[in-house]
Amino acid sequence: MPAYPKLPNRIDKRKRSELNDPEADNTTTTTKAKRAKVSPIPPAKHQARGRPTKTKPQSSQQSILPPIINQAPDQILAVFVFGGGENGELGLGPKRTEALRPSLNPSLDPNSSDAYHIVDYACGGMHTVALSADNKIVTWGVNDNNALGRDTQWDGGLRDIDADSDDEDEELNPLESSPTEIPPEHFPSGTRFTQVAAGDSCSFALTDTGLVYGWGTFRNSQGIDCFGYDDKRNLIIKQPRPLQIPGLPKITQVTCGANHALALDTQGNIWAWGYNEQNQFGRRLFGRQSDSFVPSQVRVCRSNAKYIASGEYHSFAVDNNDNVWGWGANSFGQAGDPHTAGSDSAILLSPAKIHNLCQKDVVVLDGGAHHSAAVTANGQCLVWGRIDAGQLGVAFAPDSVHDTTVIRCDDRGKPRICLRPTVVPIIGQVTHVACGTDHTIFIDKTGSAHSTGFGFQGQLGLASNDDVSVAQRITAKSVKDRILTRAGAGGNVSVIAGPTRNN
Repeated sequence: MPAYPKLPNRIDKRKRSELNDPEADNTTTTTKAKRAKVSPIPPAKHQARGRPTKTKPQSSQQSILPPIINQAPDQILAVFVFGGGENGELGLGPKRTEALRPSLNPSLDPNSSDAYHIVDYACGGMHTVALSADNKIVTWGVNDNNALGRDTQWDGGLRDIDADSDDEDEELNPLESSPTEIPPEHFPSGTRFTQVAAGDSCSFALTDTGLVYGWGTFRNSQGIDCFGYDDKRNLIIKQPRPLQIPGLPKITQVTCGANHALALDTQGNIWAWGYNEQNQFGRRLFGRQSDSFVPSQVRVCRSNAKYIASGEYHSFAVDNNDNVWGWGANSFGQAGDPHTAGSDSAILLSPAKIHNLCQKDVVVLDGGAHHSAAVTANGQCLVWGRIDAGQLGVAFAPDSVHDTTVIRCDDRGKPRICLRPTVVPIIGQVTHVACGTDHTIFIDKTGSAHSTGFGFQGQLGLASNDDVSVAQRITAKSVKDRILTRAGAGGNVSVIAGPTRNN
């Protein structure tokens, strides 16, 4: 992929959940993830009063169509999924609830004429959104909060509580557990998509003319849901179908944290909306801009940003001067500030430069709950943040562990935080990286995938549920001869992809 341009009835199924406290210091938590002011249509010219004059007929399409500013990817991908799918997160159909190794999703097989041919995708907390080559928005996973943007009511989900039932034989909702297109009638005729993004329970799609459509909801730490407003300023708690986000100018990129969204416009300005509890917007909201569900500008890189990215509760930007900025939650230094890292409630109140990344030509950024990663144009992969569960995949040497400018230990002397971006040495050159809640997937220059961190639901693709502290290569037969180019990671599911062998 080019680098530039909650569930109340299921909470008991989330292992190690941080549902109500995203910044809690709890090393056994993680399944919950992560990964417009519309240009007015020019009115028809009013006819002058009096005798009409003959004019040359003009195409109505030429007079009303806004300019195209974004292009969709055109490389069709073979998509492999792995992890836990007790609620359909894998998209492998109603009978598959686990995949410990990467599995080619038959609904997304590029060599099948009956499958969706995917060119872009994004992993949310418990769902995935994808864009097909023929302009379809495809979703799968948990739809309790409308993150799939389509109707998934299923009569098979209603069972007689007095009847005998074997849980092992019960099927998942096929409308959630199978990739399915959002009906095209939910979008205006002629809409063309170029990118998708996903948060915990929200999803977004970007069009070629710079409009953003969204659906689902945002949820705060008290469990309160809110999506935003429609074009008549009516408050929306949960949005079941795609809706154009008002208040955004011409957008070239959109990205999501767990419960906030960022957008980059053609002028190099960054917009944010959703919840701002950890200062994901880079500032406190007050006065006329106190409503966080009305997109507002982030006060960094004004007219100068070229790329944006997000962790679950923190945000990033790269400007045209090759400076990298971070803000938001920073309890484990995940936003890039070593000075405030270590406090459970540490928050960067204003965007700050991540000095060890500036002038390094960063082309990919991503963040999980408490860790982050970057890839440079020359293939360096740098990681920082929480390390006590192997999230970074680095075996730190003793001298680094005892260097307080690099590593911060807990009260028992156990390494807990990597304070500054550090190169992952074992993988070699890297082309892409994705951070799940507490795991990381790397794609190296040879097209192989590597993983590290929490693996309790198989989200590392290493044929086990074990956690991993040093990045390991994924050697499954399904991807042995594949050249992989993309990675995505959510709470308990990972997705890797590469061009079809026919490309």
